[in-house]
Amino acid sequence: MTKKIKEDKAFVYMQRCIDNGRYYVGYHKGTETDGYFCSSRSFELWRDHDAGMTFERSILFRGTKEECKAEETKLLSGCFMDKMCYNMSNGDGGFLIRTKMVGIEVATKRLIEADTIPKDYRNKGFIWYSKDRYVSLGYRGIKEDLKLSKTLFGRFKLGFIQILRRTLDR
Repeated sequence: MTKKIKEDKAFVYMQRCIDNGRYYVGYHKGTETDGYFCSSRSFELWRDHDAGMTFERSILFRGTKEECKAEETKLLSGCFMDKMCYNMSNGDGGFLIRTKMVGIEVATKRLIEADTIPKDYRNKGFIWYSKDRYVSLGYRGIKEDLKLSKTLFGRFKLGFIQILRRTLDR
């Protein structure tokens, strides 16, 4: 019986920003009081959090890790076009990208969605992709690009690769 209790320590939650109404849905294996906020790499969510905006967490479901992961995916399937949703993944490897571009802040690995690259984010601190290129590269491709971005030679090589990708995307 102890094993069953241990397995059930997971939950699906919603973090809602009281200040702007945006929300994030996720699941967590742990307790509701362990200090966990979320696993998102959404730049916008963390920017809002770090700016001191108020977030309120609601528990939507409790169960095993597997049950909670399935429930999270089910709930996120309805978020695909909702711009109020911070989530950028459906929790099951799929993407919920609602814009034309995805940027990665190199230092934090946080993600930014935009239809055009914001002027303040056009620098070596960010790597930008078209939505389709981001999805096609997947986790391993993005991880390799982040690795390249850490050295001068790597940034030069990545710049060349990005030019080739843009050419191929046309």
